[in-house]
Amino acid sequence: MTKFLATACLTAAAVFGLAQVSEANGLFRRCRGCDAPCATVPAAAPKFEERKVTRYKRVMVEKEIDVVECKRVSREEKYTYTVCVPVTKEEKRKMTVCTPTTKEIEYTYIVMVPKCVEKKVQCTTYKLERVTITEKVPVCKVVCVTCVDECDRCFTKRERVTVIEEQTRCCLKRVPVVTEKTVKVTVCEREERKGKKTICEIVKTEKEVTVKVCTMEQQKREGVRTVFEIKTEKVKRKVQVCEMQKYEETIKVAVGTSCDSDCGRGHRVSFLRRNSDCCK
Repeated sequence: MTKFLATACLTAAAVFGLAQVSEANGLFRRCRGCDAPCATVPAAAPKFEERKVTRYKRVMVEKEIDVVECKRVSREEKYTYTVCVPVTKEEKRKMTVCTPTTKEIEYTYIVMVPKCVEKKVQCTTYKLERVTITEKVPVCKVVCVTCVDECDRCFTKRERVTVIEEQTRCCLKRVPVVTEKTVKVTVCEREERKGKKTICEIVKTEKEVTVKVCTMEQQKREGVRTVFEIKTEKVKRKVQVCEMQKYEETIKVAVGTSCDSDCGRGHRVSFLRRNSDCCK
């Protein structure tokens, strides 16, 4: 910022001095009421004077500010809770007891008794008999055949031919023969018998017994626990802050003069402007 202000001031001073010199040399100037340009005046040496200007610069300043700070604060508090505690008590109860007892009883049962008895049955047997049977069978024979050749001569030749002839042959044939025989057969008969057996019976009896019963009992207890809370408080902190600090500086500035033209009136040079109203 300081460099920028110094550069701007020096640029303005240079332009202002250039305008003074240009006007002193008769540039950009005409007199009012006449078409001729004003008479050229010899250039005067620029004058400088010292002036105080105000400038600013960045300065890091330590500053104390208020900050809201959050803190975690712990505290102890008492609380009540309920627990289930097993409690054992003795109680008298009636219960049914099953006692096994044995006894003998008579019972009737049936058995199968095997017996051997004679029984007449028909048996079929086969016997062989010779039987003569006649049947027709093919027989191969050689016979003489009379033939005639190409010269009408007769000659005899033998040829093999098959003929059907009746032939008798003897064979055996199975003939069934039914006879009655007495055989021994084993037969099972039902027989009723009596016996004794031992059985076990369950006898139910009621009696009073003492048993232990466990029950859950709710009990209240007290304890201490740590609770955390968030609290805010204002604290002062020192921080570095950038501020613009004001200071004064003395610089030299070119000062403009009055012009003496043929009009007989002087004028002030206008900064960077064509002076159409010369000597006004």
